[in-house]
Amino acid sequence: MKKKTLKVAFIGQPNVGKSSLLYKIAGGDVQIGNWAGITVDKHVAKISYQGFELELVDLPGVYNLTPYTPEERIARDFLIFEKPDVIVNVIETPLLERNLFLTSQLLELEIPTVLALNMWDEFTAKGYSLDIATLKKELNVEAVEVVGKTGYNVDKLLEKIIEVYLSKKKPKPFKFSNLIEEVLEKIDQKLQKEEFYKLFPRRWLNLKTLEGDEYLAQYLKEKFNFDLLKCCKKERHYISEAYNMPPDEVITEERYKAVARLVKKILKTPSEVKRKSIQEWLDEIFLNPYLGLPLFFLIMFLVFKLTFDVSAPFMDWLEGFVNDFVGKYILLLLQALHAPDWLLSFVKEGIIGGIGFFATFIPVLMFMYLAIGFLEHSGYFARAAFVTDALVRKFGLSGKSTVAMILGFGCNVPAVLATRTLESPVLRKLTALVIPFMSCSARLPVYALLALAFFPDHAAVAIFSMYLLGVVVALFIAFLLSRTIFKKSLLEVPFIVELPPYRLPGFKEIIRSMWTPVWEFIHRAGTVIFFANLAVWVLMNIPYGAPPKETLLGKIATTAAPLFKPAGFGEHWENVAVLIPGFLAKEIVVTAYGTILGIEENKENLPKENLKFNLLEDLKEQITKLVNAFFQAFKRLVNQIIPLSLEVEDVKPKLIEKIKKLFTPASAVAFMVFVLLYTPCAATVAVMAQEFGYSLALFSIFLNFTTAWILSVLTYQVLSLIF
Repeated sequence: MKKKTLKVAFIGQPNVGKSSLLYKIAGGDVQIGNWAGITVDKHVAKISYQGFELELVDLPGVYNLTPYTPEERIARDFLIFEKPDVIVNVIETPLLERNLFLTSQLLELEIPTVLALNMWDEFTAKGYSLDIATLKKELNVEAVEVVGKTGYNVDKLLEKIIEVYLSKKKPKPFKFSNLIEEVLEKIDQKLQKEEFYKLFPRRWLNLKTLEGDEYLAQYLKEKFNFDLLKCCKKERHYISEAYNMPPDEVITEERYKAVARLVKKILKTPSEVKRKSIQEWLDEIFLNPYLGLPLFFLIMFLVFKLTFDVSAPFMDWLEGFVNDFVGKYILLLLQALHAPDWLLSFVKEGIIGGIGFFATFIPVLMFMYLAIGFLEHSGYFARAAFVTDALVRKFGLSGKSTVAMILGFGCNVPAVLATRTLESPVLRKLTALVIPFMSCSARLPVYALLALAFFPDHAAVAIFSMYLLGVVVALFIAFLLSRTIFKKSLLEVPFIVELPPYRLPGFKEIIRSMWTPVWEFIHRAGTVIFFANLAVWVLMNIPYGAPPKETLLGKIATTAAPLFKPAGFGEHWENVAVLIPGFLAKEIVVTAYGTILGIEENKENLPKENLKFNLLEDLKEQITKLVNAFFQAFKRLVNQIIPLSLEVEDVKPKLIEKIKKLFTPASAVAFMVFVLLYTPCAATVAVMAQEFGYSLALFSIFLNFTTAWILSVLTYQVLSLIF
């Protein structure tokens, strides 16, 4: 006999432990995907329980069901149109009153509901108690004390899900003031004759009509040619006049009042006066107007250092494993088949090199998401957004934007992915567009080469000025875009952020927050990066074996060189040629100079005689290197208190001497400015396309290139008058 399938929606405010609870119930067997047409994670689990097949759907964390954000739209559409059999409203019990605001809206949907009172251990540890019997009676719901981290009471929660479904127990919504209830009744009488009336929960429809919900109004206009806003305009005006505020704000106030009345009945606080809690003590430090901002920069510096220092040994090992181990045996196979030199070069530099280059991003993303996940789930990120918001809001950004921007100093790829912490999709796009102006670590070798060549006594000042210029340009571009392209869609709203209690995140919780975005990067962005690497190989090697100036790269650079003459470095085609492979990764600029200027041998000359088949020894060597990578990473982790230094590889004296012939001091600075600001690297473009679509990725290329050209020209024209 086929089991009855029940669709169960898990919903709650952000960071209430919803996902942890779902994973405990499902035993980790959760399918992860995306909601249709949007890059918001969709977690679904299916389990069998008491003769039923339960489909557990983890809806995005939302503060309310007004669809301003993609997450709110997903949650509301699912509840209204998918009509789940049961709602599990996960509540952070230590913040009961704040969480019940969302509950007040869920009750109006007429769907059997179970309240999962999560973090019950924290709640009771603080000396609080709850009259659960009264809570259940007042709202006509079931309520279960649970602990998502440990799985406490999950069986009882499942029992209550089946119980409310079988009993068809509809929740009892909060009642508002008499005047509001009278107006809602009048609206109900008006809507009863409409064909869509029975498609929606009655009280929910009446409230949305009174609020003037534009999203619902648009839906009814398209589907039923019904003008919801015009229908009850008189009732909305009456409420606005009576309360001297818009109807939606009136309803919000009524919700808070109703929740406060209920909490007063059911919540019992500790009677004795306690000493200041650790939570309050930490907030006095992290939210201090004088200490908060410096501490934020210090913490982000440590995250930056952890992410890029500790991941470096694994990046080196992965690149070596792909190129020196996997690549070696593929080349041995091709040599055994007597493949021509051009094919060997294509496979080694184009295919294997592309995979190796792409693979080096994986460790840095893993460590970045582990660090970000820890800070987010510990409760600190909300404080960080709060203390930095005032600093960047005048430029059109949000406090949460600063986290992503600071990560951009290490690598723009994880920085763009870190914009997922921003709720507004428009703000995510704006932040992502300015991140490439932050000087990532890959640009540092270029700065070092030119600074040592032209300003050896002031190299540190020259390099630091590039980092500072990147920040200034990023803020200026954000200011410009927020008042032009994004002016209409980037709403100026008060900064409201929930400050969750500090807690030690669970290990599985952090691992989950890391794994999903890393896997998305691997199977989405990897393709773009791989083909970009192939394109660069073709440009640098066709016709194969020709001098650099005679290749496609050289011919394109020679043709494009006049465009850069106003910036001072277009007199020599070599300066333009190195910018093209620099699109793949900025550090390649220095390597390309070495090849083009004859300082380094072309990599196409493959030493066939040095490739010997010794699989066992090579495998042992790779294992040894991996163990050493773990050792080096641990050593760097222990030494995190040592200040981060700007470490660069030694620049060859011969290369410096040849570079001096291609620039003047003024054009060298202009070239540094161009490298700082021009086109994001292939990996960053790939991630932008993955997150926001190809239109924004192409716009980012245009924005960066245009900005870089204008500022490099201005830099050269001004400095040529000085030097």
